[in-house]
Amino acid sequence: MEVRFFRGQRFSVVHLYRDGKDQPFMQMPQYQGRTKLVKDSIAEGRLSLRLENITALDAGLYGCRIGSQSSYYQEATWELQVSALGSVPLISIVGYVDRGIQLLCRSSGWLPRPIAKWKGPQGQELSADSRTNTNMHGLFDVELSLTVQENAGSVSCSMQHAHLSQEVESRVQIGDTFFQPVSWYLATKVLGILCCGLFFGIVGLKIFFSKFQGKIQAELDWRRKHRQAELRDARKHTVEVTLDPETAHPQLCVSDLKTVTHRKAPQKVPYSTKRFTRKSVVASQGFQAGKHYWEVDVGQNVGWCVGVCQDDTDRRKDSVTLSPNNGYWVFGLTTEYLYFTFNPHFINLSPETPPTRVGVFLDYEGGNISFFNTNDQSYICILTCQFEGLLRPYIQHVMYEEKNRTPIFICPVSWDQREKTLLTGPHTADPDTAKGECSPQAAPASSPKPAHRKSRLPLSFRVLRFFSPKPGSSSSSSFQMREDWPVPVEVRSYGCPEVGME
Repeated sequence: MEVRFFRGQRFSVVHLYRDGKDQPFMQMPQYQGRTKLVKDSIAEGRLSLRLENITALDAGLYGCRIGSQSSYYQEATWELQVSALGSVPLISIVGYVDRGIQLLCRSSGWLPRPIAKWKGPQGQELSADSRTNTNMHGLFDVELSLTVQENAGSVSCSMQHAHLSQEVESRVQIGDTFFQPVSWYLATKVLGILCCGLFFGIVGLKIFFSKFQGKIQAELDWRRKHRQAELRDARKHTVEVTLDPETAHPQLCVSDLKTVTHRKAPQKVPYSTKRFTRKSVVASQGFQAGKHYWEVDVGQNVGWCVGVCQDDTDRRKDSVTLSPNNGYWVFGLTTEYLYFTFNPHFINLSPETPPTRVGVFLDYEGGNISFFNTNDQSYICILTCQFEGLLRPYIQHVMYEEKNRTPIFICPVSWDQREKTLLTGPHTADPDTAKGECSPQAAPASSPKPAHRKSRLPLSFRVLRFFSPKPGSSSSSSFQMREDWPVPVEVRSYGCPEVGME
């Protein structure tokens, strides 16, 4: 039996109970650790869900669906309303206005917006100006302003809850002493002291935040350079990866041993025990030792996974979770636009830039597999495990949105050729023999593969000046990059699928 509590739509899981136990890794992040399914009367068919630490953001439509393997199910929906009683009003004196005294009443933490009033000595309502703001928790903060004249006596500020009929009130007595003449000399002196204190306080805060901001920027620059260095080191171990059509799902078309295209209808393919029943395919190459790096261009697709899987995993089961416990180490994007991995349970990820090209680095003896976003040369995540047996590069391509249907590519990456081009200039290597960039707009499987084009960069493009030796060093020694040199970025030309430069 499955019990699913959801918000709005069924895939927005608030709490899931399946196979006799809770499934916390399927919950939305904002509900994790806050729900508890009360199963004391489950034998009689009664269930309830306890939701803790309620906030205003929890208000809305919820639903519950109960089903079994025999296709029997029941479903119900309801609306959750949230109320909050705010703080006791705080009355303060703002200053003198039009021969009167301005009072300010503040109260915070209300839901919904309260009924705010100023009252006179006999309980009569006084006209006042009000202002309402919404804080970061979705609750209402209220400010009520009133100007009183001499002999006002006792005035009160009250806040009444709109639904609960509860009221909180504060009262203040305005004496005649407040309306006596004030010494301008004393007021000027106090004002001068306050202005001096405010000036030095602002200067001190500015100096503090300038130093703090400098430290943060230095830390960010160091992390960026460190991640770029990790990606450069990983690309030194680039390997040639080709796909094995014999393992591809019938709806996946493999062309040029590099391209995976999702088709609407299954193809007629010969039976093979190596073929996946889920929409997946693996490479012909397998790794049992060493370090290996390759790149996959996923484009704007939704519903994909890249990584590695054990060669002896059961490919006839399409309901197996892509978890390390089942021989899969992957990173991907769900149809709900959530980036994820398993380690071993479902983990939500938030890359700084949505990746359209993913670098995969496998360190077999080191026991880790890393994923990089080559769009901004940033690090995404790393999975650690003691690998055993043969591992093969893995791609899953699930197509749900027709408008974003594009192929997925295994991109050729030649680290040695790229470094050589950057160091010696584009004229030292023949672009026809160099491996180009991978373009998301490649020809269909039935079209011939476009030929390589020669890069027509002007000779005035002085790449060498970025890698000049430091003063005093030998001209024949290895090049060294200075900290003030620009960081190389990748430029891809979609009009020339096989030509690119860094």
